[in-house]
Amino acid sequence: MYLLVIFAPLLGALTSGFFGRKIGEKGAGIFTSACLILSLSWSTLIFYETALNSSTTYIKLWRWLDSDLLTTYFGLQFDSLTATMLIVVTSISTLVHIFSTAYMDGDPHLPRFMSYLSLFTFFMILLVTSDNYPQLFIGWEGVGLCSYLLINFWLTRIEANKAAIKAMLVNRVGDIGLVLAMFAIWEEFGSLDFSSVFNAAAIAAEGPSTESHITLICLFLFIGAVGKSAQLGLHTWLPDAMEGPTPVSALIHAATMVTAGVFLLIRSAPLLEQAPLALMVVTVVGSMTAFFTATIGLVQNDLKKVIAYSTCSQLGYMVVACGISHYSISLFHLMNHAFFKALLFLSAGSVIHAMADEQDMRKMGGLIKSTPFTYTMMAIGSLSLMGFPYLTGFYSKDLILELAYDQYYLAFAHWLVVFSALLTAFYSIRLIYLTFIADTSSKKEVFMQAHEGSWNLTLPLILLALGSIFVGYLTKEVLWSFQATLPPIIPIYIKLLPVIFSLLGAISAFVLYHCSTRAFSVPTPAISLASYAFLYSAWQFNYIINYFLVRNVWGLGHLISYRVLDKGVLELIGPKGISDRMIQLTQGISNLQSGLVFDYVLIMLIGAAVFIGATIWPSY
Repeated sequence: MYLLVIFAPLLGALTSGFFGRKIGEKGAGIFTSACLILSLSWSTLIFYETALNSSTTYIKLWRWLDSDLLTTYFGLQFDSLTATMLIVVTSISTLVHIFSTAYMDGDPHLPRFMSYLSLFTFFMILLVTSDNYPQLFIGWEGVGLCSYLLINFWLTRIEANKAAIKAMLVNRVGDIGLVLAMFAIWEEFGSLDFSSVFNAAAIAAEGPSTESHITLICLFLFIGAVGKSAQLGLHTWLPDAMEGPTPVSALIHAATMVTAGVFLLIRSAPLLEQAPLALMVVTVVGSMTAFFTATIGLVQNDLKKVIAYSTCSQLGYMVVACGISHYSISLFHLMNHAFFKALLFLSAGSVIHAMADEQDMRKMGGLIKSTPFTYTMMAIGSLSLMGFPYLTGFYSKDLILELAYDQYYLAFAHWLVVFSALLTAFYSIRLIYLTFIADTSSKKEVFMQAHEGSWNLTLPLILLALGSIFVGYLTKEVLWSFQATLPPIIPIYIKLLPVIFSLLGAISAFVLYHCSTRAFSVPTPAISLASYAFLYSAWQFNYIINYFLVRNVWGLGHLISYRVLDKGVLELIGPKGISDRMIQLTQGISNLQSGLVFDYVLIMLIGAAVFIGATIWPSY
């Protein structure tokens, strides 16, 4: 059972990838979905055994990394964290597979797409079940590779090519951090197994000399998490990843790639607890990411990009929870977020499918009558994202805000994430209003043909909607029991503040876009236009990175790597340089073979003089 939950998606990926032409589009969709259903069934049993019955399981398969004093086995670790992540990954991936069979219907490369999705799931499962850092790194790089393949699935689109390359390059920066962390862990503890490293860290923490080393290790780990989970500074790849098909966006944002960074922080909790400075950095970056990306989501017009920026913001909440040492609450929000974020993305896919691949919300509107089911699903997902009382998002999001309030030395982080809740509600209601309620701005022929999808397009939405409503309530007691410390006692107005801010943001959006008909007829101040342009350009982050960093690095690389090394030193003293010198020398010597007598006589005289000089010289 433990091995099958990992290798079932791999079997689906290999079968669909190598034999897609034999089994056909329908066969590839059915087989890969069936493999994921089996994996989900086994994940449920594993969750019952390891999480509910507190029976952690370790499996050592074979020794695969053996160098000097370092010995690492290919091993699997199934504990409460792994079991919860398995439920999230397999359930969301199963529904995305089923949704894809309808959304990608008619695409001639559907077997390849289903193969990539299953391979993506396999690498994510490998990541969360690893019992050591090198094996985790294999899954880490695997999801990065699959994200490149899926974002660039429609490879004839230039924007998809650019987005895939950008995602790969930006994530390589974070990957360097994880690699350096592994080298530092090996140097400090002499092992890369989780159990050995965490036990050694607890013992080493008693000595003051190792605190700075553990802090450095945690900062390197956090750099890796910043890249994968799209935190401030390395977040620019995630919105551009929307160039891939919508099921890819749902899988990346809800259950696989972006959650890997948060999982790394939760898994490395014993190390982070020995580094207070690193925890402070984690909290600050997480809160700034939540606020920063929420402001950008206010003004985006692409349906998928609004939801993408909300993912960055929600990941900031999870990172803040890790920074304040409430790792199980971070995991709780990760699980809840997976359901309502997958619901939002797949609902967006249903809208795009109904609108003939249109993604601009300004060209939508009035869809509440033609697609009432999709409207209901999108409303449930948005309300859960806002943290509306008693929906799934409410139980984890508001709890993170309450726990952040207790960290008095980082009070600004609490207020940043609280204000982010207001912004989240604003752009969530804005998305619903512009897409479904406002007067339509779409083409007549497109609007008249808008309709709901088939059963395999709507069934995943129903199941995700149930999860977005009930999962938070049903699992709160289980996941809260993993937390070592109880939530603090805080004033009642602090508990109500997130809900008040969310309602205020929702009402503000509705008033601005519906009730205030004169809001857009009066002249707009220049400061408002400048602010809108600034936020729409994502705080000019791409320009700043390209102009001040990428441009200088490229120029330096061109000067040193290309002109000095490649075209300079290597061509002069390298194989090409030596061959060129030999050719010039032989050409010069061959020129002496002119066929003229006096040239030969001159060569003979020079040779005789050299011979006589060499013979006489030693005697002197």
